[in-house]
Amino acid sequence: MCAPATLNCFLVKIGRKGDSLTAQKGWTWENALDRAILMEEQSHSLYVSALKRAISPGSKTLLANLAYDELRHKARLEEVKRTRSWQELDSRTSGVVDLQILDRVEDVRLSEDATYEEVLIFAGKREKETHEYYLELSARLSNTAAGDAFRKLADEELGHKNRIEKEYESVIMREG
Repeated sequence: MCAPATLNCFLVKIGRKGDSLTAQKGWTWENALDRAILMEEQSHSLYVSALKRAISPGSKTLLANLAYDELRHKARLEEVKRTRSWQELDSRTSGVVDLQILDRVEDVRLSEDATYEEVLIFAGKREKETHEYYLELSARLSNTAAGDAFRKLADEELGHKNRIEKEYESVIMREG
């Protein structure tokens, strides 16, 4: 068989390199990883931008930590792509509760003059999207090391959403 923590197991599960991950989207494992890397880069940029709008030291710390986490995720995904080993995606995050606070808030678009509230709403929804993407990959790759790795990443993204929602609740909802 194949070593459980290698990309080769992933390829056996979804098909050989060049075959699509999903017929509808035409993804290969490389496409899936590239999209995940891009999502992490975009989230990092979002948090760095949001740092400029945050007022309280606690908010700045939260955003700086989230930005750092996204860089770590990106580096881990790039290492998986380089080494073809899923062990790089190991995580200790689990049992995070989805508060669903921002799920009930209307979507917003970001602009150069976005408010801190708009940034938090956008960021929370972005974390939800990333969480769902990793859950989809995990489900499609169930019972593989890759599936387990994406499940762990999904939990980390849900943790980010949880932290953003707590920030939204304490800063924005308290003011309203």
